[in-house]
Amino acid sequence: MTPPTSPELAYTAACTAVAWADLSGNGWLRVSGRDRLDFLQRLSTNDFRKLAPGAGLPTVLATAAGRMIALLIACASEDAVYLRTAPGRAGTLTSHLSNLIFWNDQLEVSDLSTETVQFGLFGPGAAKWLADAAGVALDDLQPYAWRSGSIGDAPAMLQRGGALEASDWTVIAAAKHVDALRAILTAAAPALSEGQAEVMRVEKGIPAWGSELSDQVTPLEAGLRAAISDNKGCYTGQEVIARQLNYDKVTRRMVGLLLPADAPISELRGATIAAGGSGHSRGGFVGTTVWSPALSRPIALAFVPRDVTEPGTEVTLRLVG
Repeated sequence: MTPPTSPELAYTAACTAVAWADLSGNGWLRVSGRDRLDFLQRLSTNDFRKLAPGAGLPTVLATAAGRMIALLIACASEDAVYLRTAPGRAGTLTSHLSNLIFWNDQLEVSDLSTETVQFGLFGPGAAKWLADAAGVALDDLQPYAWRSGSIGDAPAMLQRGGALEASDWTVIAAAKHVDALRAILTAAAPALSEGQAEVMRVEKGIPAWGSELSDQVTPLEAGLRAAISDNKGCYTGQEVIARQLNYDKVTRRMVGLLLPADAPISELRGATIAAGGSGHSRGGFVGTTVWSPALSRPIALAFVPRDVTEPGTEVTLRLVG
């Protein structure tokens, strides 16, 4: 029997039971070959040296100036590392990584996005439902780790979420199983719309590419500390990021904003932020704005000067144009 669906039911289920969303817009890259871990180690912010098969981690690709190129969720198999990317970014990142392969590297970067389907599971009941559906134990998995299982006749990778993911679990399978998986999920739980999944992301404080993340932002400004290793040695952007860490040089930070109940949500994206009644934005801006059912008011993710990040601080938004 298909459960009844409504926007309110799906959101409530994602907070109290289990709901799902189609995340197939996300990219899915495969880095294979003998030198795959060394390659990712020298290019990104987290430590791949001890990434064993079945484990995962978040990491950032940065420019030499320490600016964002991408937030990636990595997971390792016996012969490859898989990277989840933001929607619409897989081709660009495949080219970027491929162009950085040394002549003596034994590795290959492949874009498997069109060959796979991804579904996110949200809610405190997601782990139990997924374990029962796949017939495997999942309660011992660490954040970002994964285990193989089959949902119906579809072999799948079942990956646990972490602090830098909006969904609690992600199911990755071959695209040929999309209809079967969608039918099983639809029969079991309500589906979140794209907009509702966005609300869940903002409520959890997760930045997204094109909204909060861009090449004008550093990972530390965006709250991506969990994706940065302190002791891994050199990587692209390491000098700038280490200076920000060691000398406390982060001048703005991403925070959540509680907006007035009558705030014009659709008009506030990109608004500049003036702190403390000053007329200067000092690099502050609004990213994503949504209506939060949990708080019954509009909320936003925004970057503000570091001296106004304390909870309860008031800021002034100035609409662009």
